[in-house]
Amino acid sequence: MSSCRNALEELVIEESEAQYKRLGADVKKRVDLSEVIAYTLNRLPPMYATTQRGWVQQRKRAEQELGSAITKTVRNGFLSTQSDVLRQSDPIPEHELISQARSLFKLRKLFSKDYLKWKDVPEIVRDALDSGYYQSLSNGSYVSLDRRNSLLARSYAVRRKSTAILPSASKVARTEKDISTEMKDFESYMSGTIYRYSNILESLVNAIVERRAQRLDETVQQKVNIDDVAAYVLNRLPPMYATSRRGLQNLRQRVKSEMTSQIISIVKEALTKVVQAPERSLSPLPFEKFNVELEESLVQLRELLGRDDITWRNVAEAVEECLRSPRADYPTWRAKHDV
Repeated sequence: MSSCRNALEELVIEESEAQYKRLGADVKKRVDLSEVIAYTLNRLPPMYATTQRGWVQQRKRAEQELGSAITKTVRNGFLSTQSDVLRQSDPIPEHELISQARSLFKLRKLFSKDYLKWKDVPEIVRDALDSGYYQSLSNGSYVSLDRRNSLLARSYAVRRKSTAILPSASKVARTEKDISTEMKDFESYMSGTIYRYSNILESLVNAIVERRAQRLDETVQQKVNIDDVAAYVLNRLPPMYATSRRGLQNLRQRVKSEMTSQIISIVKEALTKVVQAPERSLSPLPFEKFNVELEESLVQLRELLGRDDITWRNVAEAVEECLRSPRADYPTWRAKHDV
């Protein structure tokens, strides 16, 4: 649900990372930040947004109304999750952690690049094919607790040092401002990708909304924005973030036994409101531009690797599979200067 995001997640992650940095070494070893983040999000009101305006409003509201609550709940999260024995043995299944940004994070791991954007991926893959880079690829997709905490500490430091002093020349200042905005938007896009948590209601609500919308008259369907309806529903349900397989199963059982009727009722209400609302032209979430880059990169990768089946869901696996193949099996292409 890249076009429908909980604005609270990024604020909770930032506070969790800040508090983690101040912990003693012994405590850090007993903490999984994914669990702290999920614990906190499950105890605060969701703030989903689908547009740039909504995103800014939700962030501002969260900062003004929930700042102290976020700090306190994160602190309680560190105290409450240290003894969770499920941490190492029962992680949430990989297929529950899917998003365009998470696919890009897998490619970052694959190429050992701390900073990689979708628009850079085709060229890096091309260079890797030329150099036989596959020998040094990392294995697997699970990031260990120590590795995740190491990544977050470095990520936290980079973000805190990224604010530059702008030169006085107006032209240069505008350029620096654009770069700063781009970096901030990209951080929002990638926020949370190194952690293993998921709000199980997102996929469930989205599926129900899509099925209900399909029952509407075709002309009415054209007025329905699925993401707007999903955000309306999710903002009226208790968040259900899970970090383990058992937690995922327990929450799903609770939804099935206690919340099905409530969810359907809110979906109906949301569809009615969205259909009746006047049409509007608002900018999408500020980081949606990176998904535009994604689509352009997928077109190039399909041609480069000779595979029409590549999507954002399987792009990391497809690239790794190709790079691990014997070099004799690599696809051939014409160099740019030959075109």
